[in-house]
Amino acid sequence: MDECRNGYPFWSFFFLQSYLDGLIERYPELFEGGSIDGETPSIHTHNFGKKWGGYQSLVILANEDLTKFDEITQRPLEECLLYLSYKTDKSQLESLLHKEAMKKYKR
Repeated sequence: MDECRNGYPFWSFFFLQSYLDGLIERYPELFEGGSIDGETPSIHTHNFGKKWGGYQSLVILANEDLTKFDEITQRPLEECLLYLSYKTDKSQLESLLHKEAMKKYKR
């Protein structure tokens, strides 16, 4: 018997796990969490991410427009992940540049 109760062959779960592992390697800024400039994220940021999970990615991709959710969910997964990675890196860069500028004024 090579099928599970849901009708998918057992080997498909190994493929899925391998694919997901590859996504984690290609988009670490989305899946590994971490910090900006060595600072740990606040507990509020952590709790928000834990509560809303992938939904917040959908909201970002749809530019907070509920009417675009269906359109976004039809797009290729890796296209969406690439865009989210870009947005994450851009946000982190802007934060670092802001902190550097603020350090200049504190002197």
